[in-house]
Amino acid sequence: MDSTIEITRATVNEAVGRVIDCLNTIEKISHAEQGFTHTADFWHASERRKFHALDCGNSGAFLVDVVNGELFNISGYGRPDYNKKKKADLGNVLTVNAETLHGKRWNYLR
Repeated sequence: MDSTIEITRATVNEAVGRVIDCLNTIEKISHAEQGFTHTADFWHASERRKFHALDCGNSGAFLVDVVNGELFNISGYGRPDYNKKKKADLGNVLTVNAETLHGKRWNYLR
């Protein structure tokens, strides 16, 4: 992480928006490549007290800490899984590669 970047709630919010846009684009491309005819799942974010929830369709996928931008898998509804964080090495929303993150939605520990 570059120490010159000041992490604020606004920079985390902006980064979450960028990641969501990228994830939607990747989801649509992946959907089309597989030949599906129904609508691709839509990625969206909702801000909560401590985390942004990154959801795909009706399912939760990741949580982003609003203070420092750290990404987490979900262990239960709205709860970050700190153990998988260490294993999956998701990183920070400010520096994450959205394509890698999209791939780790289902297959992050294999």
